[in-house]
Amino acid sequence: MGPMESFRDAVTGSGTGVTIALEVSPSSGKEGFLAGYDPWRRSIRCSVRSPPVQGRANREVIESLAGVLGIPVASVTVVSGATRSRKRVRAEGITLQEAIDRLGRYF
Repeated sequence: MGPMESFRDAVTGSGTGVTIALEVSPSSGKEGFLAGYDPWRRSIRCSVRSPPVQGRANREVIESLAGVLGIPVASVTVVSGATRSRKRVRAEGITLQEAIDRLGRYF
């Protein structure tokens, strides 16, 4: 299974949007938001520069994911894992195929 097929396990579509499983590394010195795919946890790894203090890392995750998906920041919310590195993020107003295509540019 190639990288394109594997990261799809982290993205599920339902209703008017998608839910994405993320493994977030806050306070990272690395450039870039999407850092790969973790097949064991079926989640997309991402790094953000912001610390996990007062929701700063979550805000950066939301802003970065909205940019990658090409949707408004207001359409993205953390639905679980707000205080953990493993998160589930909901993106409204995008189809499963659109999300796969847009995320696929980074894999």
